[in-house]
Amino acid sequence: MDLLKGRTALITGAGRGIGRAVAVAMAQQGARVILADIEKPEVADIAGAVPLALDVTDEDATERAFESLAADGLMPDVVVPNAGILHLASTLDMPTDKFAAVLEVNLTGAFLTARAGARRMTAGGRIIFTASLFAIRGGSGNVAYAASKFGVAGMMESMAADFAPAGIAVNAVGPGQIMTEMIEKLVATRLEQGLPDPRERLLSRIPMGRMGTPQELAGTYVWLASELSNYVTGQTIIVDGGWQVG
Repeated sequence: MDLLKGRTALITGAGRGIGRAVAVAMAQQGARVILADIEKPEVADIAGAVPLALDVTDEDATERAFESLAADGLMPDVVVPNAGILHLASTLDMPTDKFAAVLEVNLTGAFLTARAGARRMTAGGRIIFTASLFAIRGGSGNVAYAASKFGVAGMMESMAADFAPAGIAVNAVGPGQIMTEMIEKLVATRLEQGLPDPRERLLSRIPMGRMGTPQELAGTYVWLASELSNYVTGQTIIVDGGWQVG
């Protein structure tokens, strides 16, 4: 399988979860992958992968990273700004610093990563954001996360319009309920607090009757990075097991 043969892809937040699954899937399709995270990820199990320690909220560091990659012949023509954090709280209980931190990583960090990539891309480049189901509808306790992901969806559409004349396609994938370490920790915390298991309510809303896996999500990123999606830009593709229609 070589849908991405000859491409170089950088994925942020690639130390685990969705980001790592995307990196593995792209590598399996022939891409040279660069896994970026706040701490340098392990990449021994991914052939030819390059690890990169990167704080996506640091503008200077992000620009330097892309400059260094370009100088080493590793300039990405696929950039996946995926790094994200989550802090759940009701609007009245949301600490201002936590709200700001979520936006700084999820929205500003994605902007800095995408802009740094776009500045150096040539025609045929791809930027693929990680949005969310919460990029199209809010939810109780999700005021910070939803704000950040609505922002990502709007930013993606604006960048798609800005970069289309240069031949760069910009899209987003909107995961629904995907079982990642982040969700596992959330479940464990709620159970420790004596609260109901949130998975019961989530599963009742999903027609497929189960949560998705990062691996099931990764194929959508591969498709958007490949020539199969050459005429697609400005779109948020929701992958949610039918949540919206359930």
